[in-house]
Amino acid sequence: MKKLVQAAYYSENTMKRIPHYHDCHQIMLVVEGEIEFCVNEATRRAGAGDIVIFSRYEHHGITVLSDPYKRYVLRIDPMVNSRENRLYSLFSNRPAGLNNLLSTAGKTDRFVQLFQQITEERKAASPLSDELTELLINELLILIYRQMPEALPLLEDTRFDTVAEIQRRFESHPAENYSLAGLSREYHISSSSLSHLFKKITGSPVMDYLLSCRIAAAKRYLSHGNLSIGEIVERSGFSDNSNFSRTFKRLTGLTPSAFREKYRSS
Repeated sequence: MKKLVQAAYYSENTMKRIPHYHDCHQIMLVVEGEIEFCVNEATRRAGAGDIVIFSRYEHHGITVLSDPYKRYVLRIDPMVNSRENRLYSLFSNRPAGLNNLLSTAGKTDRFVQLFQQITEERKAASPLSDELTELLINELLILIYRQMPEALPLLEDTRFDTVAEIQRRFESHPAENYSLAGLSREYHISSSSLSHLFKKITGSPVMDYLLSCRIAAAKRYLSHGNLSIGEIVERSGFSDNSNFSRTFKRLTGLTPSAFREKYRSS
């Protein structure tokens, strides 16, 4: 299994940014300065003491509004939901009323300390470093949930595990042939109830979430490796090349070829 925290660092780089791509989830704590960030079509501002959370499914960009701009950044395993820890649903779910921005007011010092500890532990690679890092991440997420009590009822819903299992299936095997009716039969729940429950917990309709997983898989294949577009279409679960290209352009703003050219690993 990949490391839970794929990268952790502190930076004072004030370079302006355009929308960009990382195949991971990301948590950022602004220590000093002010930024404007866009997620999909929404734009917000964040300043010192704010935490910003980006899902791997969200196209985002950051513009620095004031110097100095200091922050901690944690990049989290994109397949974190496979670890079956309810806390980690924060990285993928955006239910109604829950957004990407969180104030740490009243607990800023502890949040800063946790980001610092995680960053130092990730770099040190000491014995049992992965285990300690996971404990620190768990504490960080618990504090985040306590700062946003509106998320706790969803986390504690007794039906949460059904939705989480479907999410894990979509993320691990996006190319399989899923349908709402088939999932409803499999999990012994009506289609309307599953649709309502899934949207309530994740913020996304069932098949839209599956599409996000398929686009994420396609992005990964395009930015890493040498698979042909046809092979990527098949492995990502799209019906044909034209449907894939049209959908990818609509959701990312780039054609698959342009995305590959822009983000391909050296």
